Amino acid sequence: MPIVDLPISVLSQESIERTRPHLDPERVRYYAEHLDEAMPVVVFDIDGDLLLADGYHRLAAAQQLGRTTLKADVRKGQRRDALQLAIDVAQQQRPLTKQQILDAIARRGRPVSEG
Repeated sequence: MPIVDLPISVLSQESIERTRPHLDPERVRYYAEHLDEAMPVVVFDIDGDLLLADGYHRLAAAQQLGRTTLKADVRKGQRRDALQLAIDVAQQQRPLTKQQILDAIARRGRPVSEG
């Protein structure tokens, strides 16, 4: 699917790990300064519910800047697809195993169901 300007207001208020994601203020600040050059966020359309899978810092930066839309790559899928993408991105950014990432996600809130 092509990249779209997605209204922030249509994003699901529930994050992928079912809790507030951990936001690093330095990364939010960086994205606030470079948002127009940043990669689009990745959103999964799960039966009409738009779930952010990758891009919490970019979203926070856009909101901080007062923007109402965000460049997004919208994909069809299920929650498990969004979770798998989040795991893949985390593994690219940090040398962690899938289980370590799932454990870290679970520690931030109630355990995550992959289905």
